[in-house]
Amino acid sequence: MVGEVVAGGVAENPTTSLRVEGRGPVTLVGPLEAELRRLNGATVTVAGGLAASPPNAFSVSRYEIVSVDGARPFVGTLFSRAGELWLAGPDTLRLASVPSALQSKSGTKVWIVGRRSGNELTVQSYGILREP
Repeated sequence: MVGEVVAGGVAENPTTSLRVEGRGPVTLVGPLEAELRRLNGATVTVAGGLAASPPNAFSVSRYEIVSVDGARPFVGTLFSRAGELWLAGPDTLRLASVPSALQSKSGTKVWIVGRRSGNELTVQSYGILREP
């Protein structure tokens, strides 16, 4: 399914759903739900199957980020090499113009929107999906 992630509910009972065109919202559950919740407003593709509960919920086994604010992000895990920050994903990219808030986040799974030139990615915006 493809749709927009919507984080809702209250602190005691948060919910994450997928707004799918031509269909009502689908509640997302499973171990990836917390990562998806952090993608509120992004368009994603999810795969998985129907969950036992709650009714009409979808248990996500994997997902791909289609777009964040209209741009396709690079997704991977941050690591430090020779004093530089890198993104390990489908490609391994050296990061440039890294915001100070990301400098100490080695091991963190992130999405990054930026300009790529060869094996270098200039960070324009980012989001944290999962802390180590």
